[in-house]
Amino acid sequence: MSSNGAATYADRPLNAAALLDRLNEPQTAAALHRLLDHAELLAFSAGAVDSLLQRGEVIADNVAASVQELRAALPAESGELAGQLVRLARTLPQLTDTVEQLATLTGQPAFQRLLVTLSKPQTLAALDRLLGQSELLAFLVSALDHLLARGDELTENVRSSVEELRAVMAASAITPDKLVDALITFLPYFPRLVAVAPNFIRVIEKIEPFIASEEFDALLDSGVFHPDTVQLVGEAGDAFVASREALRQSPKPVGLFGLLRALRDPDVQRAAGLIVEFGRRFGSSLK
Repeated sequence: MSSNGAATYADRPLNAAALLDRLNEPQTAAALHRLLDHAELLAFSAGAVDSLLQRGEVIADNVAASVQELRAALPAESGELAGQLVRLARTLPQLTDTVEQLATLTGQPAFQRLLVTLSKPQTLAALDRLLGQSELLAFLVSALDHLLARGDELTENVRSSVEELRAVMAASAITPDKLVDALITFLPYFPRLVAVAPNFIRVIEKIEPFIASEEFDALLDSGVFHPDTVQLVGEAGDAFVASREALRQSPKPVGLFGLLRALRDPDVQRAAGLIVEFGRRFGSSLK
């Protein structure tokens, strides 16, 4: 019995009367009519299956031989190629999704406008200049990232600087109007500063190894940059330039007797005394 209580054909007794009853059913008659309509096709299919079964061993041998010939015809690296094909088959779903996303993206009006903009010569030239300055751009991005990371500290420093500036302005009687006037005076020089900035960067790159060397540290500790030393060098430079200008306007050749007469001048005597004292001290340091 079936689940709904009706008897199935498997439950009926296998006798002639049951067979006749089944043949008289409309669905059975319709099925027989369809089979008779395709009798030729059924006969052909049955013959083909019978022939296939009879030649099964021959067909299997042919397939095996074809596989062997295909393997022999493939190059030595066919195994790697097969592996690549397998990996490609595994990635086909992702590739299909990517292609669909690209198709959707390229169909948008904004993307088409972007293509038009990128195809302009001036845009291509600008991109070429940007790529030529890629190292500088990377440095600027790194500097900006460092700047943002130290935002709180820089803000505090700026606040302190503003407070100090206010104190200096109050002590020096500098008004905001004077400060604005000074900035306006400086503005014409700003483009020139920007123009020489690349040269300034190259100079920094050249002197950076020297600044980081031990020789530069020794120079800083040698007293060359002591205020008295710098002042003395400046005074000597001024005197040398003034003397050269005076001799250029009125040349005065000096011989031995002229030198002896010049030694009577108190100023020359002070300079000579300085040279003698320098020679004594410098000679002592050479021992």
